[in-house]
Amino acid sequence: MAYHIKLEAFEGPLDLLFHLIEKHEIDLYDIPITQITEQYIQYLKGMEALDLEITSEFLVMAATLLEIKSKMLLPIEVNESHQMELEALDPRYVLVQKLLEYKKYKLAAESFKERENALNYLYFKPREEFVFETEETPVVLEGLGLSDLLKALEKALAGKKLSPTGKETLRQMQRETFTIEDKIQDLLQRLSLEPTLKFNHIFDDLSCRNEIITAFLALLELIRLKEITVKQERCFTDILVEKKINY
Repeated sequence: MAYHIKLEAFEGPLDLLFHLIEKHEIDLYDIPITQITEQYIQYLKGMEALDLEITSEFLVMAATLLEIKSKMLLPIEVNESHQMELEALDPRYVLVQKLLEYKKYKLAAESFKERENALNYLYFKPREEFVFETEETPVVLEGLGLSDLLKALEKALAGKKLSPTGKETLRQMQRETFTIEDKIQDLLQRLSLEPTLKFNHIFDDLSCRNEIITAFLALLELIRLKEITVKQERCFTDILVEKKINY
């Protein structure tokens, strides 16, 4: 009958020891050194059976475990007149301290890894440089102010549906890029076909908040350039966007 050995990859001897301790639910402060040494050496024998190279670090740790095991078998002479060091009282002390420190860094590394995996599903808007005109050009809006346009934009954003649960979820997606220049051309093209547009209709076919905001910025830029006019005849009536006719 064939005998199969399956070995996991470990980054070093401390990683292997920590795995054995966790696997058998061993108390770090009371390690059964005989049991852990036998399991450790058994792992090295498995590596030899598979013709895998055993690095010197694993062999040094095996020798250390055997040394600790031999010290545990010897009686400890207690000198009542002198306080003995912890290492002399328990040969496992130094090994336990190394394992505790390794555990601390291992848990920290796992925490950082989880955060990295979560952030892999997020993307951030790259930094953009905005160039402002040195001379301020007054923007004239007929029958309404900039605050009215912002309120209308809020209504357009509120009209876009969120996820069914209403909660923010992480999902993998392709990055979509919207530019103010493209939206300016889109808006001018629509106004060439339909000279007067209702403000809220500008955002009807837009797919997401980023695209809506980009289209709104394009609208403000066209107002600044005096390419279009935005007006509202009376309160609570539709805001109208018209292409300005230059005579």
